[in-house]
Formats: sequence, structure tokens, C-alpha cells
Amino acid sequence: MAPAASTTWLMNGLCLLPEGEGHKAAPRHIVIREGRIDAIVAPGAGEGPSPGDEVIRADEFLILPGLVNAHTHSPDNLIRGSTPNLPLELWSLHSAAGREARSTREIRIAALLGAIEMLHTGTTTVLDHIRFSPAPDPVHLDVVAEAYREVGIRAVIAPIVADRPVIETMPLDAADLPEPEANAYGQGTMMPAGEQVGLVEDFISRWHGRDDRIYGAIGPSGPQRCTDALLELAGDLSRRRDVLFHTHVLETRAQREMGHRLYGCGIIRHLKELQLLSSRANLVHAIWLEENDLDTIAESGAAVVHNPVSNAKLGSGLCRLPELLGKGIRIALGTDSACCNDSNNLLETAKWAALLHNVESSKHQDWVGPERALVLATRGGAGALGLGQTTGAIATGLAADLTLFRRQSPSLVPLLDPVRQIVQCESGAAVDTVFVNGRIVLRGGRCTLLDEAEVWREAQDLAERRLSRNAEVYASAARLSSAIERMYARIDRQAGTR
Repeated sequence: MAPAASTTWLMNGLCLLPEGEGHKAAPRHIVIREGRIDAIVAPGAGEGPSPGDEVIRADEFLILPGLVNAHTHSPDNLIRGSTPNLPLELWSLHSAAGREARSTREIRIAALLGAIEMLHTGTTTVLDHIRFSPAPDPVHLDVVAEAYREVGIRAVIAPIVADRPVIETMPLDAADLPEPEANAYGQGTMMPAGEQVGLVEDFISRWHGRDDRIYGAIGPSGPQRCTDALLELAGDLSRRRDVLFHTHVLETRAQREMGHRLYGCGIIRHLKELQLLSSRANLVHAIWLEENDLDTIAESGAAVVHNPVSNAKLGSGLCRLPELLGKGIRIALGTDSACCNDSNNLLETAKWAALLHNVESSKHQDWVGPERALVLATRGGAGALGLGQTTGAIATGLAADLTLFRRQSPSLVPLLDPVRQIVQCESGAAVDTVFVNGRIVLRGGRCTLLDEAEVWREAQDLAERRLSRNAEVYASAARLSSAIERMYARIDRQAGTR
């Protein structure tokens, strides 16, 4: 449903406005008309509201542009807390078990669950890199899009495509995975590449641009999980339809090893050779980069999506964020999934981005800091998702995607440095009201378009049933872990001899 055509005035809020490479805090009236910011007026300057305009007093609020979560996986919202702290390839055994044979109801509730959490913590735009096993499902994709439409959030939906059996996506040797595991794991028939990409294109045709806030994209799981034929089809779709090409890249050292096995060169170089690096490309994680990769990414205009919390939980390594920024590479922030983070709270991610990389740089002048982290969480994310002319800042002409924080909150009293306190003090507890496309979707700390309590009740019930039903699947995954442990040991030995 389109926002109402009436005009809304947010009166005298303390607004974080874009200024240079950062923000400035200033009291302003924000005039919202037809979902957009029509004007930003200094108190006492110009005319005020007209009869019939909606007037909302914002004196007690700090107003931010809505945050942009540039990478998550909504199905994992139903298995939050169910996976141990393990390296990615081991963690994946447990998380994959929790996603088996999802019902339509589970898929819908999982999407709503994440969206509610994000609205509560100030996120107004999300990219859902959504995985269905064994391939995209048009009914399930529509269910996710409808869920985001229902809760009112802005969403880019990038269905995951992959056509290599799981066992072929890791640098396993025969000795690592002896019979019968080799025949039991990840050897199911894969949907043909052309059929997968065709399903995604059909989804894009149905949903891209719907309600001016639901968008489609293509999401190869990772280069090592896709044949070149699939990658090239996905790249062609991205070019023809002008949609994102969103893919995990070099999250772990094992993935770097696998790239060399498959291509005889690094993964970034291979993507360049396939002409898949462009301003539409999102490279998620990008931790294990090689010597010339940073220059290659910078020259292509591709964006890197940084997920510091999940990188830490899975022990994947440190993204070279200060160096990436120094090369002028576009950066967005993502929470990753709710079972490898275990949160969809982008405020937490922004704090990690601001502080974690201090240990990487010997010069404090190169530290990321709260100001830059907030830019990455707003304008940076919007730009990476191709929405820089739509959202990401409090600016005339952009969508009215706004988050109002109560100034009378523990994290904001005394309010001495709004940017620093939002990034390094605030958890989301102070979020009171959220606008998306000019529509109030959270007010008084409650979603306005659905019953949160009912979603939470159903989510608890569905999650408990799934844990019981999938007990044997989890047991099978645990039996496979020894093979991956052997793979890690071999990679560590090889690294030690270089």
C-alpha cells in the first residue's frame, strides 16, 4: 500500500544531517510528503504546517537516517542460538541441518522475525541473501517478499543460486572424507544453472520495485559453490536487469585454497576474468584477499560488505577494512545471519566496525571510528545496494526512512556527541519510532502493521518443533565434522611450510 498523500511535519527533532564525509547534529523540522523528504527546515525559518497537515512533535528525539543491513539470511532467524561457535565449514553442518525442508509457514515467520528485530534496532533497509535447499523456490520467494511488504521494511531479496555439490566446494582430499561420508553428504541432484537463474529472473519480474521498497537481485552463494556457467548466467542477469550480483567471497582460508584448486588463481582474479566485477557486485566478507585484489576491487567499482561480528564468531579472520577504505573501495555493513552472529542488530555491527580494526593499524589516524562507521551503516549501505538515490541520509528528495531515538535514555544522557553515543553506546533500546517510505512502521517501540507477540509465539513453537524433528539430521552433521577437522589440519600444515 502506498503511503498517504497527506503531509507530515516532524517538528524540531535533533537531526543527524549529512555533512562532508560525516554528519552534523542540528534541530530541524522534516517535511514528509508522498513518502519522501520534501523539505528540511530550520526552526523559525520559512512557513510552518498548513491546516490538515499531520504534526508530530520531535523535541525529545534524536533523528537518524534508517540503517541499512546489507547482508543477512532470513531463514536462520528460526535457528538463532542453535549453532556452536565453530569455524564456518563446521558451523555450516549444524546450520544447514536447521534449514532442511522448511514449510511455507516457517519461511514467512522467519522473515517477519528478522524484520521486527531490525525495525526495533533502527534498520529500515535489509538485503536478504536467501537460501532454499536445494534451489530457489518461487512460492517461498513470494512468501518472503510478502512478509517484508507486510511488516513495512525496505528489502532487497537476493535468492541464492549454487550448482556444485557441497562436498565439491571445500578443499577436501580423499583421505579427509572416506566412505561412506563421501556418498552421503551433499551429493543430491542440483537444479540446472539455467533453470535456477530463470526462477530468479521470474521473481525479479514479479517484485522488483514493488511498492517502491521491494527489490530483487541475484545471489550466487560463492564462486567456489557455482560452476562458471552459473556465474556467467548470473552476471548476465545482473547486467540485463540492472540488479545486484551479491555473493560471499573469500570468507575463510579454506575458500581461498578452494579457489586455487578450481581456477589455478585467486577468486577475485577469476571473477575479473569472467567480467563479473562491476558497481553492481557485492563481495561479502572479502577477508582472505591476495596481493593485488584490493586494487582489482577498487578499479571495478565493486562494494565489499563487512560482517565483523559473524567473522569473529566463526573465527574467519579480520577483514582489512582500513586498507579497503584507504583504496576508496565502497563498504557496507551486514549482520550476517542470526545464527552466525546471533543478532540482526546493525547498531552492534557498527560498533564492532568502529572499534575492532584499531588493532590492525599502527597509526590511530587510520582507525575507522564511530563517524565513519555510521556512514558505512547508512549511506555506505544504501550505495552498495544501488539505493543511494533512494535512502541512506536525511536529505531532501530521499525516502523518509527515519529512526527516532528517545533522548531521555541511558545511552543518550548526557548527550554530548550524538554520533559517538549512537554507535558506541546505543543498543536499540532507545528506538521509539521508525518511518519507512514516510509510513510509521514502529511507534512507541511496537510494530504498527502486525502483532509482534503473535509472531514471537509462533516462532518459538515452530523452532522447538524443528529441533525435535531434525535430531537425526543434526547427528549426521556431527559425524561429518571429523572430515573437516582433517581438512583444517592439512591446510594449517601447508600454510606453515610456505
